[in-house]
Amino acid sequence: MSKTTYSVIGIAVVLSLVLAFSGCSVKSVSPFSGKEVTAEQLAAEAKVEEVKIAKEATNAKADAERKLAEVQAAQRKAKSIFDRAVAKIQADAKAQVDVIAGEYEQSQIEADRITAQIVSDTSAKIAELDAIQVANAEAAKAALADIEAKQAKYETFLSVGQTLAAGLGPYGGIASGLLGLGGVLFGVSKRKDAQSAHEAAGRIIDAIDVLKTKRPEVADAMKAEAKLLSEWMGSDAVKLVNKVQQS
Repeated sequence: MSKTTYSVIGIAVVLSLVLAFSGCSVKSVSPFSGKEVTAEQLAAEAKVEEVKIAKEATNAKADAERKLAEVQAAQRKAKSIFDRAVAKIQADAKAQVDVIAGEYEQSQIEADRITAQIVSDTSAKIAELDAIQVANAEAAKAALADIEAKQAKYETFLSVGQTLAAGLGPYGGIASGLLGLGGVLFGVSKRKDAQSAHEAAGRIIDAIDVLKTKRPEVADAMKAEAKLLSEWMGSDAVKLVNKVQQS
């Protein structure tokens, strides 16, 4: 019951007592019903109005609590939906990140494999080229050594031949010609006219035989240097000489 209602009732009670003692029946328009009422009637209407207001207040409070509960329930539902949506987004994002991370990791592994393969292949190729270079250097060294050895033999042969030629007097020209026997026979043997080659070889051999007869030291020198003469003449010239001597 509100303070205003209590005040109205109090006033009405006081007025009723006053009027009762005075014996007068005074009326006034009721603010509740709009009718002219006595003090007792006004107090009764005020009581009824108070009960009505209290009931409406209780109903209003209950309605407010119900609506508040509905709002809170809606808020909880909205938050639950939000939380589930956020959780789903986070789970999906994590799954996508895991997929991307896995793909990235796999690409890195593949890149590392390819890099290692490139390094390995390059190293192997460089090692192969180094080996080839070393082999070429050794082969060139061996060829140079062979050339130098042959050059030394050639110089030795020329020295021997020139010494013999110098001591043979008029036969020196034949001895000098002997020094070029291998080249002469080889060049002649390459000609198309085989008969001319055969005759040329025969004349050279006859000249050498004459020289060996006239100067035994030439025969001795040629016998002592038979291996050197064979190497210098070459296999083709040796075969040709043998063939001419047998004919």
